[in-house]
Amino acid sequence: MATPNSHNIWHTPPALVAVLMEEFQFDLDAAASADNTICPNFISEEQDALITPWVGRNVFVNPPYGRGNDGSASLITAFIKRGYEQSLEQHNTVVMLIPTYSDPKYWRDYVCKAHEIRNLAGRLQFLDRGIKRMSARFPSSLIIFKWIKGEHFGKGPNVWTWDWRV
Repeated sequence: MATPNSHNIWHTPPALVAVLMEEFQFDLDAAASADNTICPNFISEEQDALITPWVGRNVFVNPPYGRGNDGSASLITAFIKRGYEQSLEQHNTVVMLIPTYSDPKYWRDYVCKAHEIRNLAGRLQFLDRGIKRMSARFPSSLIIFKWIKGEHFGKGPNVWTWDWRV
């Protein structure tokens, strides 16, 4: 699935994880390893989250931002599409931490179908193998796909800036 490059191995900042766990009580981390998972149940690279069902009530995903083994396909696009589809299929809530780039096609095709978009205030400081590195060069957003029974019409996602640090 993923090549081991710097865009695929970053760990989610622990302070953000603590705030999100308090709100969502995640029971599945759908893009993790034994070293960086935020909960006991996770889907590893070997299990391939792009084909393994995301079975859980509340699923967290910090997708790899790089490219796949063939170098041609953006993994983030595939993961965001999968998050949207798994929320519908599994009837669950999927919370994804992604860069705030609204110009890629995936933003229009999938992110805009989210229940909520939280643009995070400030720049996150990701960890590389447990060591803090410089802040991200891009802003980040939480995309929340929430399955709600029935059909829904005429409402875009709730979009707001969230200063999770206070």
